[in-house]
Amino acid sequence: KSLGDRNYFEFNLSRGKQMQRVGDISMRLTRVDVKKNKYTLELIADDKKVEKKDRNINEPLQFYVSRVRQPYEIVVNEVRKDQVVGYLATPKVQQAR
Repeated sequence: KSLGDRNYFEFNLSRGKQMQRVGDISMRLTRVDVKKNKYTLELIADDKKVEKKDRNINEPLQFYVSRVRQPYEIVVNEVRKDQVVGYLATPKVQQAR
């Protein structure tokens, strides 16, 4: 039952040179295509930099972080001019037994 518990962090990410902290990862918006509802993100988790190119809105981006068994998930709901709006879903960390 507790495997399905998740924390949600909403974000409003603007295009720029600085990384923005969301939850325990950092993200940066590099490209936005409003007509096609596509965007490109750079994210840093566990000191690893990954670029997610030409993703669509409402497409879940899943990736793993070393400390947890469940994947993190980023979903972008809205693409605006030089900006995206969405959320990061992270698993609630379980206590060691």
